[in-house]
Amino acid sequence: MNQHLLKFILKNMDGWKTGLKKVYLPNIIFRLIRTPSLPPNKVAFRIPTNINKLDIKDYLTHIYKLDIVDVRTMVYAAESQTNLGKYRPSYKKAIVTLGDDFNYPPKPFELKYSDAELFRENRKIQLRKLAGWKPRPIRMIVKQEENYKLKEENEKQIKEKNSKVEKSEVN
Repeated sequence: MNQHLLKFILKNMDGWKTGLKKVYLPNIIFRLIRTPSLPPNKVAFRIPTNINKLDIKDYLTHIYKLDIVDVRTMVYAAESQTNLGKYRPSYKKAIVTLGDDFNYPPKPFELKYSDAELFRENRKIQLRKLAGWKPRPIRMIVKQEENYKLKEENEKQIKEKNSKVEKSEVN
């Protein structure tokens, strides 16, 4: 169909308009860094290298509705260890000064085995199956059970702490 004809048809359709409101969906990852050495009104983030100070301020004010006073950035160079073949890409660190004090979210409890380790172990089992080895899923099950037990213990400790706080508030 001719483009001019298509434009004419769309322009003259009754009750139909193209969207006027633009939607901004950022594809930026800000990683919060816990830095106890900073004052309570400053927060550190690890951000991509292509983000500038204006983008940081705009992102935090419009998405998270924060009052930003100042933004400082520093770029860290890439590092590679030639003998081990490891490479860490360059990154940018931003220290943002807020109008109010910032409270860090509660720190997640530590598991004995991370999800990444369990994933690697599962991947190793799959590759061994493909190579014709007999699978040994016992180790995976044991690790998952240990993680589950640790989660339960941490939940019990949190409940005990909460009950102690409630009892002290009542007295």
